[in-house]
Amino acid sequence: MERQAGVIFPFIAVVAMLFSCAVANALLLYEAERQAAEAARQAAEAEELVQMAVVDVKAQIAAASLSTAGQEGEWAYPRGVAAYRWERKDKTSVRVVLSIRSTSGLQRAVTFTVVLPALNITEWREGNG
Repeated sequence: MERQAGVIFPFIAVVAMLFSCAVANALLLYEAERQAAEAARQAAEAEELVQMAVVDVKAQIAAASLSTAGQEGEWAYPRGVAAYRWERKDKTSVRVVLSIRSTSGLQRAVTFTVVLPALNITEWREGNG
């Protein structure tokens, strides 16, 4: 009997290798999508904290008397903590500095200027903590 070259085993081996590569690629894509979704959730959480803190600090500025030069403190929210400091630059503007720490660990720093008496925000600078 002469030795015959087999075709079935190499074909099955190539198909199995391609299948395993496709499964590995799908798992890597799933993990990348999961990480992107988590990052988007954390960013939305931090943005929500910033918005709540801005509303609270504007209300505090509106309630403060004209003789108050500034204030600082911290607010605790269900999804994180916002530390704030504001000081009057002159009679018509207030400089506010916010530092946000979410429960997921994301930090943001925001600095803005509020114009009195309308409480409009004229300058806005932000950075990650």
